[in-house]
Amino acid sequence: MAALLQQLIARGQNRSISDLGVPANRPLLEEIQTKLCELGLLDPVIGGNVATPFRPLRPADGRLTLDTRNAIIAFHHAANLPYVDNLLSPTVLQALEQAQPDTFLPIQFENSNTDQPATRLAKRVLRYMNKKGYWIARTPDMFNIVYVEGLDPDGRPNADAFNEWNDRRMVIRILPGGQPEMLVNDQATTEPGKFYTDNPTNDLGVARIAFGQYKAWTDGMHRRTQPALVQAGPLRLHRDRNRDTFRSSSDPVDVGSHFCINQHSTSPNVTPALVDKYSAGCLVGRRYRWHLSFMMIIRQDFRYVMNKAYVFVTTVISGDDLGKEEPNIS
Repeated sequence: MAALLQQLIARGQNRSISDLGVPANRPLLEEIQTKLCELGLLDPVIGGNVATPFRPLRPADGRLTLDTRNAIIAFHHAANLPYVDNLLSPTVLQALEQAQPDTFLPIQFENSNTDQPATRLAKRVLRYMNKKGYWIARTPDMFNIVYVEGLDPDGRPNADAFNEWNDRRMVIRILPGGQPEMLVNDQATTEPGKFYTDNPTNDLGVARIAFGQYKAWTDGMHRRTQPALVQAGPLRLHRDRNRDTFRSSSDPVDVGSHFCINQHSTSPNVTPALVDKYSAGCLVGRRYRWHLSFMMIIRQDFRYVMNKAYVFVTTVISGDDLGKEEPNIS
C-alpha cells in the first residue's frame, strides 16, 4: 500500500511535481513511480550482467527524470483529468492511488472468436512477455517493440536457418479497452550474417544478442546513412567465438553500451535474399521501406514525442520458447 501517497492525499493540497525531486521526498517519488510503472505508463529499471539476462529489475529509481514527468502527464491523459503545469492535485493523486492495471489500462490477453490472426499473434506474444515478467506499455500511444527469432509471419516457428531473414520485427500497442493491435510484423534478423560470422570485427567473435528485455536505443542514424534506433545503453551479447552460428555455452558473454548494435535496415535500392553483410549482430529489418514505416510509427510514441532523447525499450525473444510457452493454437 502506498502509505506516503495516502498521507499526501489526506492533506488535500496541490503538490509541485518538482518537489518530488528533493532528496527527502525520494520515498514518495518511488511510490508514485511504482504506481505509474505498474499501470504501464513508466518504463521500469531494466538491467542484467554477464551472468544474468536483462529484464525489469524494479519499478522505480527515485529520480525525477523527464520520463517520470511525462509519465505523470500520461496518467492525466489516461484518467481524463486536466493537467496543470507542474502540479499534482489531490484529485489526481487519489485517482493514481486507486488505479489498478487490470481495470485502468487493461490488456485482453485471451483470444476471442472475433480476433483476426494478427491480433491472436499479438496476444500470444504479450502473454509470453507477461509470463516472463517483461514490462508492457499499456496505453494506446505507447508502443511495444518486440523481435522474435525463428518465427514466420503467421506465428509458426521455422527452422531458423543461418544467414536467412527468418525472424520478426513487431510493434504492438494496446487499444482503448485492452485489445492488442499489431502495428508492425516484418521480416528481420536478430542474428549476424555469414560474412561477419566468418570475419568478426571483435576478437571474441561476432555478436548475437541475448534474449531479454532492454532499454538501450535512441533515435539516430546508422553509419550516417539511414535513420535507425542506435545503441545508447547496455546490451548482453553472446560472442560466437567458435563460429558455429549458435549461442553455445562455451562462447563468451559480453556486456556493454558501445557495441553499435543498432535497429536498422538494408538498402533503399535492394531487398537482399540473404543477411550476409547486412548484420554484424544488429537487429535488422529486411525491407527498407518497411523500416522507414517502422521508424515513423515509433516516433509517434508519446514518450518520444515528449522527449526526443527517449531511450526505447525492446524485447528480444526466442521463437522456440514462444512456441513452447504459448503454442500456436488457432
